[in-house]
Amino acid sequence: MSEANTSTHDRRAVFLPTVALLPLAALLVLSFILLLFPWDSLGRRVAWEISRVSGARVEVPELAPALSARGPVLRARNVTIEHPAVDEIRLSTLEIAPRLSTSWFAGNPTLRIWAQTQLGQVDGVLRLGAEPAYLGRVSKVELSRLPLRLDSDQLRFAGEISADADVALSPNGTLQGKIHFDSAALEVETGLLPIAIPFSRAVGTLEILQSGATRISAVDLEGPMIDGRLEGEIGLVHRSQPPPIDLSASLRIHDPTLQEMAQRNGFPIANGNESNFHLGGTVASPKITPRRPGSTR
Repeated sequence: MSEANTSTHDRRAVFLPTVALLPLAALLVLSFILLLFPWDSLGRRVAWEISRVSGARVEVPELAPALSARGPVLRARNVTIEHPAVDEIRLSTLEIAPRLSTSWFAGNPTLRIWAQTQLGQVDGVLRLGAEPAYLGRVSKVELSRLPLRLDSDQLRFAGEISADADVALSPNGTLQGKIHFDSAALEVETGLLPIAIPFSRAVGTLEILQSGATRISAVDLEGPMIDGRLEGEIGLVHRSQPPPIDLSASLRIHDPTLQEMAQRNGFPIANGNESNFHLGGTVASPKITPRRPGSTR
């Protein structure tokens, strides 16, 4: 055997065992993650954090490490969250995985979470600690099941909505952040009109302010009966009284019958089907004021 062939054979002899060790090393690391990582402690911490920031009672009857398409996770089933505002929410599946981040060294663990709930699906990043925060998407949320305090005899929402949320809770309990939402099936029922209004598309941004008010940034609406744009602000929601509203709307009312209904109920109609108005007062007792197209009030 030549010297060159001997050298090639030696390299193969060294290389092949090294390659064979790689799957074994990966298996050992995976076993360590599944068996030795303090999953129970992490699960209890998450349940405690949810309770702390929301005032809810969290019950996790079944908790265990598992392998998923996303990798190793801590999987809980039939999680129950009880809170006066929502009564009871059940999470059929909740999966949690540690997310590598320097925030762990500051005592603020960051987790990837996936959840299937009776309200919708959750997929995002949860930061625990003194100022909990969530960055991610919620999908297929049924509006009729949400505890919206905006709901009253004058205003109701139905349909399905998805949203990208970037929100945080300050130490004094104030929620702040932005929510970009979209919906392909939205229905709004208001006491200002005798029928519910369907929309085939609704896209916009909501900003939760430090004061507790909600700022609506250019919500675009499309539907067979009405389309247009809405923007403005909804004041702080109190349990004992309806929130104040300061909204501007530019709508096109396509349905002739609805045009007549709108006019009878105080909506200004110009150019056949255009309605530009300011909506003040409160959710329970709104006041309509005509405005010029393009004006802010």
